[in-house]
Amino acid sequence: WLSMLSGGVLGGDENYHKHIFNFKWYTPVLKKLVLYQNFTFGALYPLIKDEYLYSSTYFSMGGSGVPRGEMLRGYPDNRIGPLLPNTIYAINAGNIMFKYSTELRYLISSSPTVYFLLFADTGNIWSDFENVDIFDLKRSAGIGFRLNMPMLGVIGYDIGYGFDHHNDDIESPWGWEQHLIFGVPLN
Repeated sequence: WLSMLSGGVLGGDENYHKHIFNFKWYTPVLKKLVLYQNFTFGALYPLIKDEYLYSSTYFSMGGSGVPRGEMLRGYPDNRIGPLLPNTIYAINAGNIMFKYSTELRYLISSSPTVYFLLFADTGNIWSDFENVDIFDLKRSAGIGFRLNMPMLGVIGYDIGYGFDHHNDDIESPWGWEQHLIFGVPLN
């Protein structure tokens, strides 16, 4: 559980409180096979109605999550969610986030740690609680691998198929998307 307070009695340029609930667990299946699951929920509440907040304050989702979002493989980076109003560039982000991810990981080597994975992700971003539709989730599935090198971090590659389009006005699925992972992933 992570809670942040900005502004108000603390001062600063922005006035909001932000809460993120993240729950991860690992279940051994066989000797080298592990089931990994990750549930994330987030909510952002501006303290002053209609006050401008920096785009990096909002939740964003899609792709590898780089540079500031939540990973949702099978889609372009940070393209899930509504467009933020009053921004110069088209930025997809929102105040409410939900994501669930599961991976079946098979260990190839323990030193350095190398494993293959099958994954399924689902999630979305909404502008506020009135627009939340838990049945309107972007879904994807795919395969990948990770190499964990001491002092370098994680190096990985995923290829995922997005079953839904990131733009709600388009009915067709997004299709295949490739993602390179460098450093410590947030997923």
